[in-house]
Amino acid sequence: MEFAKLITIDEFSEIELRVGTIEVALPFTEAINSSYKLKIDFGPHGKKWTSAQITANYSAKDLIGRQIVSAMNLGTKKIGDFKSEVLLLGHNDKNGNVILLEPDKEIQNGALVN
Repeated sequence: MEFAKLITIDEFSEIELRVGTIEVALPFTEAINSSYKLKIDFGPHGKKWTSAQITANYSAKDLIGRQIVSAMNLGTKKIGDFKSEVLLLGHNDKNGNVILLEPDKEIQNGALVN
């Protein structure tokens, strides 16, 4: 299998992946594609906002309390007036819609994924 770009383990270890719990899920009505604005609690690392195009597989109500994995240190991305502070991790289902990457057991918010 060919990869777009091989990176070293040292390069990969620079990405800070942490577990957080979604506290708020709001429709992102200003977005071009159907999305949510999410507020995520990362424990000692604070509460961060992000946006996610996950409306095909998740209702806003179903997201509250769900633990997810995010990349914390990629910088912010401005989407209109909204500032996305972290990147949620997930993969596409057979229809190309995102399924969130989440722990199978409850973990402390802010826990480092390694």
